[in-house]
Amino acid sequence: MGAGMKPGIHEIKATEYHADPAPEPSLSNSLAKILLNKSPLHAWCAHPRLNPDYKHFDDDKFDIGTAAHAMLLEGDNTKICVVDAPDWRTKAAQTARDEARSNGLTPILAKHDTAIKRMVTAAKTFIDTTEFEGIFQNGKPEQVLLWQEDDIWLRSMLDWLTTDRTVILDYKTTEDASPEVFSRQIARMGYDMQAAFYTRGLMALGLPEPRFIFLAQETSYPHACSLHTLTPALMEIANAKVQAAVDLWTDCIASGKWPAYTSRLCWAEPAAWQIAEMERMMAEQENL
Repeated sequence: MGAGMKPGIHEIKATEYHADPAPEPSLSNSLAKILLNKSPLHAWCAHPRLNPDYKHFDDDKFDIGTAAHAMLLEGDNTKICVVDAPDWRTKAAQTARDEARSNGLTPILAKHDTAIKRMVTAAKTFIDTTEFEGIFQNGKPEQVLLWQEDDIWLRSMLDWLTTDRTVILDYKTTEDASPEVFSRQIARMGYDMQAAFYTRGLMALGLPEPRFIFLAQETSYPHACSLHTLTPALMEIANAKVQAAVDLWTDCIASGKWPAYTSRLCWAEPAAWQIAEMERMMAEQENL
């Protein structure tokens, strides 16, 4: 698997990408986040080529976003299977959903089909009011980056890369795309690492540092959108986190050891709000 693939920008199926097409087991952004937020053992378990018992699990909650991605970025509704059912509770609906997945399609309920089409229209209308007007006529979706750093391989799949390779656009569907709320989600959800990881990949392939932008869109009507990018300060923090993950991955690949959590005794400390609450209670008791 992947023995003939070389560093560069590739166009392959999503299933091939997620199976890891690199000559050796490679590090992706999602695995980098698991390394830092959980442990190397958790990352090993989540890798399709390291864990012999690895199984991919589909989650219905991501299907609307996946379908919107296909229609907006690829202009392709042939990857979507509309199931005429009010929900997934019946056996017939579940069977149709499972058959769609087995055929490589994204199953969505009929009631969501119209909403997704509205999302795509709203996103295109919004983007054409910004400085990135016409971006979806200037580039390609699902571009796979494959690169080497010393003895390890890394990979990423970009939602959208402009033809001149100067802008990476990542499309996020969310419940709240208001600038204040989504901006806070960027670090909390690890999207900052994604921006740093993808940017690192293009630069490792000898290209200039690209602009990385997030297009956030609400899944509920009126499907409002907002655009986001990282400040230099946040990008610096994100780069440091990615480097820490790369270093940890390198050590684990070289040693063949994938430790879980520390064996040291962990001390639980009071949070600032707990200390403040205790002080408030004590002050109230003194005033009785």
